[in-house]
Amino acid sequence: MPFDVAFSLGAAERLAFVVALGRLDGGEFDFARMAWKERR
Repeated sequence: MPFDVAFSLGAAERLAFVVALGRLDGGEFDFARMAWKERR
């Protein structure tokens, strides 16, 4: 993603991209705690 697009995103959109990419990497996000669950 180009930097100008990345820097123009709002907080909710940034979170969505981070969570989506993290899930593709095998992570699991806990929305209640707003933190990544520890990997086993």
